[in-house]
Amino acid sequence: MYRFFIRRPVTSWMLMFSFILLGLYSYFNIPIDRLPNVDFPTVTISTTYNGADAQTVDAVVTRQIEDELATISGIEYIASSSYYGTSRISVVFSLEKDVDVAAQEVRDAVQRAYGRMPIGVDPPVVRKVDTSGVPVFVMLLHSKTADYQTLAYYADKLIRRDVERIYGVGEVDLGGFRDNVLWVRINPEKLWARGLTPSDVAQVVQNNLLNSPAGSIYGTQRDYVLRLYGKPEKPEDLGLSSLPNGLQLRDVAKVYFGEDEKRGMARFMGEQAIVIVVYKQSNANTVQVVDAVKKKMEEWNKRLPAGMRLDYTFDASIFIKDSVRAAIEEIVMGSFLTAVVVYLFLGSLRVTFVPVFAIPVALLGTIFFLYIKGDSLNTFTLLAMAVAVGIVIDDAIVVLESIFRRAQEGLNPLEAAELGTRIVIFALLASTASLIVVFLPVLFLKGVIGKFFSGFVFTLIVAIAISYLVSLSFTPMATARLVGVSHENKFMRAYAKFEALFDKALLWSLRHKLFVIVISLVTAVLGFFLFQKTKKEFFPVVDEGRFLVRFETPIGSSFDFTEQKTREIEAILRRNPYVDRFGVAMGQGVAGRPDVNGGMGFVYLKSGKRPHMTVIMNQLRNEFSKLRDVRVSVESAPISLGLGRQTDVQYVVKGPYLEELQRIADAYMRDFGNRPGFKDVDTDLRLNEPQVRIIPDRQKLADLGIDVKAVSDTLQILFGKYKVGTYEVGSESYNAYIKADEDFIKEVENLKKVYVRAKNGNLVPLYDVVQIQQGPGYHVINRFNRQYSFTLYANLSGSKDLASALSEVESWLQANLPPGYSYERVGQAREFARSFQGFGFSVLVALLGVYMILASLFESYRLPFIVLLMVPLAAMGAFGLLSLTGTSLSVPSYFGIILLIGIIVRDAVLFIERILQLEKEGVSSREAILQARRERLRPILMTTLTVVAALLPVALGLTAGSEFRKPLAVAIIGGILSGLPLSLFLLPVLYEVFTILKKKTQREHRA
Repeated sequence: MYRFFIRRPVTSWMLMFSFILLGLYSYFNIPIDRLPNVDFPTVTISTTYNGADAQTVDAVVTRQIEDELATISGIEYIASSSYYGTSRISVVFSLEKDVDVAAQEVRDAVQRAYGRMPIGVDPPVVRKVDTSGVPVFVMLLHSKTADYQTLAYYADKLIRRDVERIYGVGEVDLGGFRDNVLWVRINPEKLWARGLTPSDVAQVVQNNLLNSPAGSIYGTQRDYVLRLYGKPEKPEDLGLSSLPNGLQLRDVAKVYFGEDEKRGMARFMGEQAIVIVVYKQSNANTVQVVDAVKKKMEEWNKRLPAGMRLDYTFDASIFIKDSVRAAIEEIVMGSFLTAVVVYLFLGSLRVTFVPVFAIPVALLGTIFFLYIKGDSLNTFTLLAMAVAVGIVIDDAIVVLESIFRRAQEGLNPLEAAELGTRIVIFALLASTASLIVVFLPVLFLKGVIGKFFSGFVFTLIVAIAISYLVSLSFTPMATARLVGVSHENKFMRAYAKFEALFDKALLWSLRHKLFVIVISLVTAVLGFFLFQKTKKEFFPVVDEGRFLVRFETPIGSSFDFTEQKTREIEAILRRNPYVDRFGVAMGQGVAGRPDVNGGMGFVYLKSGKRPHMTVIMNQLRNEFSKLRDVRVSVESAPISLGLGRQTDVQYVVKGPYLEELQRIADAYMRDFGNRPGFKDVDTDLRLNEPQVRIIPDRQKLADLGIDVKAVSDTLQILFGKYKVGTYEVGSESYNAYIKADEDFIKEVENLKKVYVRAKNGNLVPLYDVVQIQQGPGYHVINRFNRQYSFTLYANLSGSKDLASALSEVESWLQANLPPGYSYERVGQAREFARSFQGFGFSVLVALLGVYMILASLFESYRLPFIVLLMVPLAAMGAFGLLSLTGTSLSVPSYFGIILLIGIIVRDAVLFIERILQLEKEGVSSREAILQARRERLRPILMTTLTVVAALLPVALGLTAGSEFRKPLAVAIIGGILSGLPLSLFLLPVLYEVFTILKKKTQREHRA
């Protein structure tokens, strides 16, 4: 192939330009996002059963659905929570499961379960979850002067509907929003004074909120469809409805159209607000969607009434733009530094252009393949490109240097190009194959990490393949026309002196083999020691300038009490000098909450010079810890629903009895609440809810002819927000509810004023037929894989290591869980264990693959072991630099170590392959080692230094989002810097030892 391109330069140029043009077109059209578009096969089921306590919801809703779900294959786990009036179930499937198939199977199972549920349970809502389930933009409509109804009208009827029409927008949800409803608020004392019950009122309202078909008239010339429009046009008209005793509804109840009960609210910087949360469609471009929404926001700010304004508390595009810009800057700077390294060795800008040209060709060509694959430019693919800068140039450097050496031996340019390429072609093939084989096992990693990093691996493999093509097409063609152009400079003269010194050092090493081997082993031991000291975590914390504040007041706290605590939290946020803006939401509907005793705040930090985000988060934790009667945690904002709540430690504890789980949860809070290295310690177990238990006296009910359902209906209508239909205003439909008036439902003592109707028609006091007890109840009942459960959480502080923290928690659980109780890792802790187990397997498979390639290349079973021995020694260098720079050992750094295998093997292959060539030509082993090292020294130094130069901007970590990219760069640089002397000195020593042992074995066989 290379001969064809050497003799057809125009064809070679056209091939290169095709990659560049296709890449440029793709760059301007490819989606830009933070994360790859990954479907997490997770399906959620939400069911409402108004008025039912957690135990009832668990028994008649949650368990019924779980029993049917158990028949579906491919489920990893089922997690459920039963609250007052609400059941929420998450079904998480294995990542190989098709999410659409999973969702349909869940719908079928839910439909079967719904048929067994009692009347009054709303149809369950089934939804599938994907990465678009994370909001891309959150804005708040706020005002100091406007009333809530005005804010709600603008947010719901105007702004939301306008935003929903934007291309790429998926859903738009409202937080802190209370819709209008038709209220029928009963005055119980008037009701019973007139001999009526709440059921009488409910029946009358239902009978009069009715639009229905009324048949047809079939005329001789025309047919007519009859429809009854029975719903009143005004609330007052419903009040005219007749009750059984001849009175009207308005005589015993207030009928009006107004806002729903205030069980949730939102504020922006202390002002009343409504949150508008924008989600994108799964394949939409986040940056384009957010830019369109922000443009719409600016338009609305010009049209809103005075004193009303839209502001945002979350903009996903900012971090994406900053990260993309930073990644491109790092790629450009890395490319420049790489070019400088090449220029210093080659001494000519024209010659330097030849290998450096591989960088834009490979990167733009890779973008083209990402585009046609349907992928995006995201955190992972851009990181791969930053790494590829130093790798894609290496093949071209090796070819160029080999051609120049042949030209120096007196060959004409075309002959030098052909011979120089032919000499290294098999070494290039082996090194390229080794780099690709190293990453192939990563494609089979299970879990979230495997899904996210598949784009990283694809990008690197394509870039490496294109660079190999460039090195065998454009590089020999261009080099053949530039042979003899380079000029000697000071660096080249200094390098000539270095080469002479190196020859002496290598000879000394070959004469003192034991010393070299011992020094290498000591270095490895030191690296292993540093590895033990290196902090380990799942992902490094990235300073995005935003984070979450979750808070919760004691179970049973009123809305007003929780709102008071919310204002105290807001005051602390307002005092912090680094907080730019914040919004808070509390009560029902916030992050799926069915209760009012908690909420969440979204905090945006000021740009410019300030402490790292984690420092500010710790400052706020200290301030929040001084608040009483409220538990506050400060957490990083989630990057994906695939990882769940963003805490370092997450375990599910399962068992048969809730009371025992409560004891375990209390012990965990007590033992870890103030333990050094742990913060934001929490559990989701909430059992002790103030509850009034109403226990029927069966004998008295039977004597009076009253059934339990009559008691239940009476209580649900008065206290439970009983739905009786819908009410239309123009083209809008609103729910209609019956409930006792606000004063009546505030006091438990008013249960003494409740009556039920006996069989003879008389009203009987409720107290005569039931026992009423006050005591603790269940606020929420959690289940995991159909067992009672709770989840424990914690974040880590200081230098606390994730691996040791997980071990510490697991040791505690093993010591404190009684027989019949067990635990499982979930969330980030689950992925941490799964990913690093997968990494270990990937490394072993990668080493096996590399061994097979080297064995085929060298035609030897033993020789590859010499090359592979360099890998663990170089890895120790990676661990050492990670430790010395204070960089954690995390998922990115592990990927750096995997990539390091290919880089180290590449340099070793260049050396060993040339030795074998020379030995075949009759050169002695010692002379072959010295000559091969002399010939390969410059390309190995150049390829090593270009990788370091390319990754240096990334390793310095000076740009947005660099916390994620830095560990990978540091690991590779550390491994290369330790691997370079190993490759230069230890490898020749080991090869000579191998040769001596081989000859000794051959002599013994001959003897």
